[in-house]
Amino acid sequence: MLKLLLSGFFIGFASSPTCPSNGEEIKHGTKYGFFSSLMVGLGAVFGDAVVLAAILLWLMPLINENSLVITLLWLVGGGVLLYVAMGIFKEMKTVESVGTASNESAALPGNHFLKAFWTGAVITTFNPFTFLWWVGLLTPMMGSENDLHLSYPLAVIGGALAWFVLLACLLHLGERWLTRKRRQVVLFVSGSSVLFYSVYFFIQFAREVI
Repeated sequence: MLKLLLSGFFIGFASSPTCPSNGEEIKHGTKYGFFSSLMVGLGAVFGDAVVLAAILLWLMPLINENSLVITLLWLVGGGVLLYVAMGIFKEMKTVESVGTASNESAALPGNHFLKAFWTGAVITTFNPFTFLWWVGLLTPMMGSENDLHLSYPLAVIGGALAWFVLLACLLHLGERWLTRKRRQVVLFVSGSSVLFYSVYFFIQFAREVI
């Protein structure tokens, strides 16, 4: 059992850096500070849990019977990520120095952190890779002689949580190093990665339609 838990934790931790929500967490970390970026990460983990619950309850049989579900997910996911990427690029024009960002972070409205949480949740929930990844991860276990142990997917989610918390901490510790120009570079890289996912999703949608 311990080996199973460690395996799930490692898979969740190692795969999370490829999640598009990293770009949004980096944007919040460079502009609004530690807690804002942490809320995005927690939202992403919540989105993972929602997708996992949906797959375990009813989505997997539906996907097997109707490929249209995956086709629509590519389209919706591409649209969501395109919107997120444009938002990140827009932030490049307004990002300020460390001192200004710290003052701005202290004056954030009360609902800002809730919005940050739901942003991370939406990006992950409507990311087709999240569905396909969970399906690919769980299908072999469901097809085995033993019943699926919930401890394994929960360990995967635990690994993802550890990554997003670590990312928020690294952004916070490196805050003084992030000058305005360096912040813009970080935002450009994160926005470009999210935009890449968006374009890829639209291409996959077109292939499914064709």
